[in-house]
Amino acid sequence: MIVNQLTVLSENSAHRLESVISKLGSEGIDIRAHCFVDNGDGNCKLRMIVSNSDEALSVLQEQGLAVVNNDVVVVEVEDKPGGLGRILSLLKTEKVRIAYSYIAVSEKPGIALMVFKFSENTQAAGLLEKNGIKFPAVTDF
Repeated sequence: MIVNQLTVLSENSAHRLESVISKLGSEGIDIRAHCFVDNGDGNCKLRMIVSNSDEALSVLQEQGLAVVNNDVVVVEVEDKPGGLGRILSLLKTEKVRIAYSYIAVSEKPGIALMVFKFSENTQAAGLLEKNGIKFPAVTDF
């Protein structure tokens, strides 16, 4: 399933990140998945999938934050040894690069949700689906 992800450039401090996260929470926006990545320059990229990306984008921009909106692929992976390896083995013969990935909590027992940014999201999602990889329902994410 291809979903919208927001990336915010922020100062890499608990104080600044807390203000960003708290603002979204006070507006009723649920963060379904996130990843902080240090830039090495005192800033970080906060990547997140939220319950309402349009509203979150507006809230963050009102705070004067630089926000990038892009698409990522979310797949269900068995939460056991080899789950991620299965996904990677399906992609190894394709000309699809993985820019990054991170994991999200799943409400389904034994299932993890993996978020991927591929060089070709549509191609990768199609290949995974064709090989029996499941995607979370829209209501699950």
